[in-house]
Amino acid sequence: MLVIAKYEPLLARLKLSTLEQVESFPRVNASRRRPLKREITRLVGEDNGLERVFFMKRNWISHKKDGIASIFRNGAVWSIARQEWENARALENAGLRMAGLVAYGEECGLLWERFSFIITEAAPGQTIDEFFRDCRDHVIRHRVLLALAKFVKKLHEAGMATPDLFTRHIFLANENADPQFCLIDMARLDRCKNPSARTRARDLAALNVTASPGIISGRERIVFLRAYAGAVDRQLFDLIRRRMKRLLTRKKHRRAFLGEKL
Repeated sequence: MLVIAKYEPLLARLKLSTLEQVESFPRVNASRRRPLKREITRLVGEDNGLERVFFMKRNWISHKKDGIASIFRNGAVWSIARQEWENARALENAGLRMAGLVAYGEECGLLWERFSFIITEAAPGQTIDEFFRDCRDHVIRHRVLLALAKFVKKLHEAGMATPDLFTRHIFLANENADPQFCLIDMARLDRCKNPSARTRARDLAALNVTASPGIISGRERIVFLRAYAGAVDRQLFDLIRRRMKRLLTRKKHRRAFLGEKL
């Protein structure tokens, strides 16, 4: 299956308009000794005189359990790429901006996927991690924190939640006036009418643990939480703290929290 939502002539010029072309496109990390599970490639092309930047994610190896689970969830095997595509559409329908969808494709067997890919436009602006690292204006930082809390609250009120609510997955544009946010990499998305306190705490802990204390202060975290919850919610705070303890047992999250390069 192949779906191209836009930029079809440009994808054809880049030799990315068929599933076979995408699969055979030069691999950036082909020299690695261990087989890659997934690979992200930055693409640049010209469209009517304008430079377009895309990101192509190719999924080479998937967990068989995910394919089987997708059958129970969707009635058919959905690849990781298709799940991410459908999640992005659901988020957009809820009024939450996503990196522009360009194309996706999948090759699936009876029980799991064999290969899939998704191409999106580059998200506008910079990650919120980069913003808070570089911005020293307290007024602008405060404005962005309040807007971010409103954005996350809107996500949950729309009946959606994600364990991948990381600072590197949220892009910020127009921070000087009306901060606008854009999500990327939403392959994992829970949909329910009213996310539980535990689910919301899971998301908030992911956001918190990927924001290094050297970048966002404890006071700013309280400002964010109050803006999100309307007041200091002790139950929610305790759930976030417990979840953070679990996340920090994992090396990658511990290194991110300490501000180390991954």
